[in-house]
Amino acid sequence: MAAFPDEDLRLELWRKSLNAHPVFESLRSYDKHEPQRTEPENLLVVQEGQLFAWDSGESRLLTMNLKDLLDYIHADDVHSCNRRLQEVQAFQKLLCTNTPRFDIEHIELSTTGRHVLLWGTKGASVMTLPRRHGQFGQFEGGKEQINCRTVILAERFFMSSGTLRLLQAAWYPGSDSDIHVVLLTSDNTLRVYDVTSPHKPIQCHRLGEYSTSYSLSANRSTFEVALGDIAVAFDFGPVMEEPTKIERRSNAPPPLLYPVYILKGNGDVFLLKTSLSEPRYRYVHTNLQGPLTMHPPAEDNYGLDACSILCLHTSPIVLVVATSGGILHHCIVLTGDDEDDNDNHSVTSASISDIGSVRGKSDFALYVYESVELSLTVLSKDYPEDTAYPILLHKDPSSPCQYYCSHSAGVHCVTLSWLQKLTHYCSSEYEGNEEGSVMDVVNQDESCTVAHMICTKPSESCPPAPILGLTVVADHLLGQALLCRTSTNDCIVTPLKNDEMPPPPPLLSEEDTHESESSLKQLSSEPFQNRIRKILLRNVSNPILKGSSKTSLSPEESFDLVCSATKVLREEYISKQDLARDDIEKRVKILQQQKELQKTDLQDCNRLKEEIHNQAQQIAFRHDDALEKQQDLLERVGAALHALQGQLPVLSEAEQNLQKEMTDMEQKVEQLKDSLKKVKLKDEYRRKKMQELDKKEQSPSLSQGQNRHLKTLLKEESDTIASLVKEIKNLTVAVGH
Repeated sequence: MAAFPDEDLRLELWRKSLNAHPVFESLRSYDKHEPQRTEPENLLVVQEGQLFAWDSGESRLLTMNLKDLLDYIHADDVHSCNRRLQEVQAFQKLLCTNTPRFDIEHIELSTTGRHVLLWGTKGASVMTLPRRHGQFGQFEGGKEQINCRTVILAERFFMSSGTLRLLQAAWYPGSDSDIHVVLLTSDNTLRVYDVTSPHKPIQCHRLGEYSTSYSLSANRSTFEVALGDIAVAFDFGPVMEEPTKIERRSNAPPPLLYPVYILKGNGDVFLLKTSLSEPRYRYVHTNLQGPLTMHPPAEDNYGLDACSILCLHTSPIVLVVATSGGILHHCIVLTGDDEDDNDNHSVTSASISDIGSVRGKSDFALYVYESVELSLTVLSKDYPEDTAYPILLHKDPSSPCQYYCSHSAGVHCVTLSWLQKLTHYCSSEYEGNEEGSVMDVVNQDESCTVAHMICTKPSESCPPAPILGLTVVADHLLGQALLCRTSTNDCIVTPLKNDEMPPPPPLLSEEDTHESESSLKQLSSEPFQNRIRKILLRNVSNPILKGSSKTSLSPEESFDLVCSATKVLREEYISKQDLARDDIEKRVKILQQQKELQKTDLQDCNRLKEEIHNQAQQIAFRHDDALEKQQDLLERVGAALHALQGQLPVLSEAEQNLQKEMTDMEQKVEQLKDSLKKVKLKDEYRRKKMQELDKKEQSPSLSQGQNRHLKTLLKEESDTIASLVKEIKNLTVAVGH
């Protein structure tokens, strides 16, 4: 791999060279024979650096590794890289053993990357990818063409139903073996299929009223579509535990449910709890709740032309509902109140053949935080009422607060800047908060940021040029980039800079360093880099113009386009850059003043350092002198002690005998003291014994309190006896009469 001193240059070269790769050259060679598309599709996907693109002309899947592009980059210009790519056949062709007879409009990789889901409005199929091995980890060691096992799901069912359409297909996230697919059809039914048994669904959920002669009732289907009573899209929410009251073993884990948020054409959102392992959900097929109550209520139910739904796995959960009129509704999923409408319904299916409907109440509610209208075209601001722009919503794997919208006029990027604050509030433990404090934390005036990234239809008069594929590359070698496949099979690579990523947690060494921060950092309430980013944040951006070959603008429209782009550059780019420049200049002046102040402080510190150094030298000299004087004094003291020791007198023999006698007498005195102590102890012991004997010989006597108590008792008893005697006398007198 070529080593570049500039990492940004290396990333820029592969992004600019990708469109010239033989994969897209092969797609463009068959583009002339394909019919004109009018709705967005998703025929491009990237997973772990491996790119997959569906070739509709040859009904095959083309694949290549984006990391291999880095091996072909050996020059500093794009043209040299393009010539290098033209000389190599750096992609593989995956052929279907059972080629689908319907048009493929979407491809989706499974979670493990073992299977590819190919589906369109007339059916769905699953391709099993071959093993990867060899030097570069290619499929089957790098073969150019590989036959891949392909299974068509419910082939007989779709062929026998002429008017039935497949609205959406997706992999089931709760599949342990990664072989389950969910299909949403136009007969208001959600089916779960096993790839190993593709002809019969293992689960079948009825999402509304069902007619047994649906395939023969075209008028009924048209009527339900007009009323918006048909489910048009779905998306899986984060896994949840079953809130059941059934007694279970203490060591048994609670069953996991995978909720499905289902969107109908009239804007109603339903919640379906599913599970492949729990028997109660696998065979009975219950728990369709809804429609979920939307707050605040709207007369038109926030649009009657809903077309797509996206579930952001945040806390709390956020649902994005898109309409074909270009309006996005951001809804927060919260637990519903007990006083909500009792008209919420849930449909219960007992089996695949016998369906019964039971209405119930939903446990959740939707709170519409904001509604955003997309500027689909650059020139036209007012769209005809009969104009529809179906929107596909795509998640951003690198940021949960960001997603993308692809439609027949281009690509938009939506960033929910308020979601980070809401997530932080819900994940933190606040005590003593009153009602309404959530709005104090999350400002209602703060709206999302919408960036118009790619425009394929500048004017309403231009033919539709839908996006055929949109995927996000998030890799440490390739960086972050957005890959877009246009209607002309061109690949537009846009680098991504995610400014809404949450800040990393502080290091352990940085937790207690607040006291040592400089005064300049303490003055600034936020990092200067974030302040500049906020200043440069654009409300409107100039998208990349990439129309089809039939796109043509009149001179007036071209002039309006140039004026619009110039206005955006002047108001959103140049003016904000001027503000950022002024802020940077102010910052530079402050830093220069701080620099001069620090220079003065450094000079004072150097001067003080010299003074301290001189004082230290003087103290060192004085210390040496003191040590010398101390040594002299010690020597003099030693000599004096030696002289005194030599002048001590010598005792005579009589004095020595007297000293010995005095020593013996001192020892005898000590012995007598010990004997005296022992005698005293024995005398004290004798006295104690005598006192104990005296106490035993004394007769027992009562205390004064005891005497008073006895006298009181005797008096009471005598009174009682006297009263009894008196009663007896009275009774005797009474009996005698």
